[in-house]
Formats: sequence, C-alpha cells, structure tokens
Amino acid sequence: MRHRNGFAKIRACNPDQGKIVGSKKTFSVMFSQAVGSSYFRIGHDHWYIEELLSLQHLLLLTAPTIKEGLLWWSKSVSLYDRTIYVEPASRYDGLSLHFKSRTNTELPLWVHYLTQDLLEHVSSFTNLTHTWMQTPGQRNSLIRNEYGESLQMHFDHQEIQVSATPDPKLFSLAKQFFLLLQHVRIEKEDLVCRLKKRIHDDIRSPLRLSDLAVHLGLSPRTLQRRLQEKQINFTTLVDGEKKSIALRLLADTQISVSNIANQLGYDDPSNFHRAFRKWYPFSPQMYREQCRTNRVIQRKNPIRLHYATAVIESSTGKQGQSSRVWIEVDNIAFEKKVAVECEDRDGVWRRYPAFFDYFLADGIELWSTANLPVAHPLRFRLCYEVDGNQFIDDNLQRNFLVDEPILLGHPIIVVPALVVVPEMNGFRVVIQLACRLPDIEIIRCHIDTHENNHWAMTKTAQNRHFSSWSLSTFLAESPQKCHFELISQQGEHLRCDNYQQGYLFSSPLS
Repeated sequence: MRHRNGFAKIRACNPDQGKIVGSKKTFSVMFSQAVGSSYFRIGHDHWYIEELLSLQHLLLLTAPTIKEGLLWWSKSVSLYDRTIYVEPASRYDGLSLHFKSRTNTELPLWVHYLTQDLLEHVSSFTNLTHTWMQTPGQRNSLIRNEYGESLQMHFDHQEIQVSATPDPKLFSLAKQFFLLLQHVRIEKEDLVCRLKKRIHDDIRSPLRLSDLAVHLGLSPRTLQRRLQEKQINFTTLVDGEKKSIALRLLADTQISVSNIANQLGYDDPSNFHRAFRKWYPFSPQMYREQCRTNRVIQRKNPIRLHYATAVIESSTGKQGQSSRVWIEVDNIAFEKKVAVECEDRDGVWRRYPAFFDYFLADGIELWSTANLPVAHPLRFRLCYEVDGNQFIDDNLQRNFLVDEPILLGHPIIVVPALVVVPEMNGFRVVIQLACRLPDIEIIRCHIDTHENNHWAMTKTAQNRHFSSWSLSTFLAESPQKCHFELISQQGEHLRCDNYQQGYLFSSPLS
C-alpha cells in the first residue's frame, strides 16, 4: 500500500530531528516526482513546484502566529491537487490537521513528503519534538486510519507559540497570491497527460503498455500500478485518444474513412467501423455528414441543461455521492470546450470537463460529465467555449441546484435508463423516465416503428418538480429506438420523440 511505502520513506529520513536528508533541491525533485510534474499551468502562467513550495513556506513563516500560519499552509495544499484537502480542528491542547481525499481513495505519496517538509520547518523555529511512528492518540504523530484514506497531525500549544519571523506585509502578499491561484484552473502535465501524448504520437503503431512504459522511463509494472491507483484502464485510455482523433478527422478534413482507419492503426477499415459503432450509436460516415450539415447559426443561448443527477450512495459502510450533468450544446464548430463549474466542499468553484455523447438532433449535441466529486447538494453552472467566445448558463444568476435525485432542464422528459439485457430467447428492456409536466396521467412507450409495440409505463414516484416512471418488458427481438406518448388528465396527447430522432437503445448488455 502507498501509505506503508510513504512511512517507509519517512523513516529513512532523520527520525530524531525530522530533517530532510539532502538539499532543498533534492527534496523538490523528489516531491515533483511524487506529484508527477515539475510545474503546473495555473491560469495563463507556469508555476514550478519550487515556487509553490516557497509560497507555502511564506504563509507558514511570516504569519503573526504559528497557528495562523498552519491554517493558511493547510489551505494551500489544494494547489497541488484539488481533490486533496486539509480539515483543521482546534483542540484544548493544540491544533490538528486532517488530510483527506475527496475521491475516497488513498492519499498520494506526495502528501507524506509535504507533511515531512512541514514538520522540518516547524521544528526549526519552535520547541516541537516529535516521533514519526507514535501510536494514534499521542501528540505530534502521523496517524493512518484503518481504511488508509486519511492522515492526521497534531501540534501542541505548549510547543508552538509564535511564528519564526512575523512579517505582516509579506504575509498579506502571500495570502493574496494564494487566493488568486485558488480561484483559477490548475493543470499539470502528470503521468496520464504524458501517456496520452505518447499514445497520440504512436497511434498508428500497435500500442503496448510495456513499450510506452519504456518511453516514459518507467517499468511496465510501475506504469500499470500508477494507472490502477488513478483507476484508469490502459485500453480505455487508448480508445479515448482514438475517439478524439477520429471525431476531429471526420469533422474537419476530407480524408476518407479508410485512410482515417489506417491513421488510427486499423489494418482493416471494417475493424474501425466496428470500433466506432461500439463508441457511438451511428457510423463514421453518418457522423461526418451530420457535422457538415448540422453547424448551426450562433444563438443567444447555445448551451442548455438537459438534466443532472445527484444520488447519495452507501457501500461498505462508507457514504459517497454520484453526481453527473448532461448538457445540450449547439454545434457551432467542432473545436469547442464544454465544462461544468461546481461548488466544492470548501466553497471554492472548480471546473470539470464534459465530453461528447451523441447527436440529439440537427445542430444539437448531447455532452455529459463523469462523476463529480463535489459537495452535496450539487450546485453548478454550465460553460461553453467556442470560436473564441465563452457562454455561461448560471440559471439567471441563481446557479443550478440539485437537491433531489434528478434535476430536469430543457426537455419535457428525460430518460436516465434505456437498457437492453439478453434473456432466454429474447431481450429484457428496462426503461426509467422522468417527466416535469404535473398533470400527466398515462405514459405509453412505443418501441421501434410497429404501432402495436407500445406499453403502458408505471408511475413510481411524484414530487413537486417531476414524476418518475418505469417499464420492464420482454421482447423477442433486440429493439433499436423508442418514443413516448404522454396523456394528460384532460385527455390531451403529446408525443416525445427526442427531437424526432427517437430515443436510441444501447447495444444489449452481455
């Protein structure tokens, strides 16, 4: 486990004085390797690890009191990784710092190096004495809980009194720099970024993890372990790069589909077609034709909420949140960035990218985020950058708030689940639907083009914002798409067909 490796490295340092073996430059290099990058791109500037460490040291050393310095040092930990944060807690005998991960994963090794650096500086100008491997409950100790997810440090009031060299002006300047950096997007060229670049450069060749590991200066076993730590699958990473290149070449070039297949390393165009149909519910040629004809005239609101979900989940005794956002995007140009800005647990708004799913209609695409590790309830706004312009949908300056399992946006209905599972000599179809119209009495699901292929859905829940409906039925043949017929209490009929495209079923789950 990484925690054990981290403690082993800490114990290899001087345990009596808490000093780092070697120079500051050596520590900076070691820390950079653990972080996975020697610099960060923050806003429009590059900040090297040494500069961020210096900023942390200023916050610690120039504060009026060491307690205030520790609090501001704790805030600055998120500069290295937005998913890592520190919860300070004042106690009768001192101050505790609790290091945690927003993603419910183990703390990375660089956190242990950073705490070692902190203790070295604090012990250099206070009466602090500490033992690295004291048991939980004893003061000035690093504590690993049974799940290996957090790290805790405690500082005694009697041993830490004042800062080394209080400097109000320099402390104020350091705080201003930190606050500026905290509110802009931070990007780092980590291992995954370097791996993606290598995959992109070698996309024509057979891609083997062992070969790429050599190019990155790592052993295959180390690369595999680091990807597993980030919960990243190598094959999925390769497919992601191939998808991105394929979409760009199909949309913005006249290169034939067979040549695109060759550029992506497929020896037979039919293999590329099969792979593309696994990625998306349409063929490469259909995508190219839609890109050519579906560019729309820019309108006032080219980005709209489709729907969002925020469900509290509990597993193995631990509670987490599964939040995602689906967005309708006008296809103004191929090169565009779509993102969601969310309010995090510490009150800071951070940006998370969205990715293309499929075409909703002529000129309209559906994009979605991955699971968002943010605060509950989910608060967010939509961001769209295209052709040098930026569009923000912040729900009329109120921001979007998901305080129930689902928040409906632009459409009358959304279909979170549309699943086909092989069953005996046929297929089991499972559909879940949410409707924001308050007076709907009946919803019928029409599958494919057969008029008699319709089923009444069951209402499962009703609240002030929407009603939930479901359907589970057996079919002899695998379905392609469906639409829904809504009947109000007054007998009015409304057809919902997803911009006249129909709701497409995914390939049957094996």
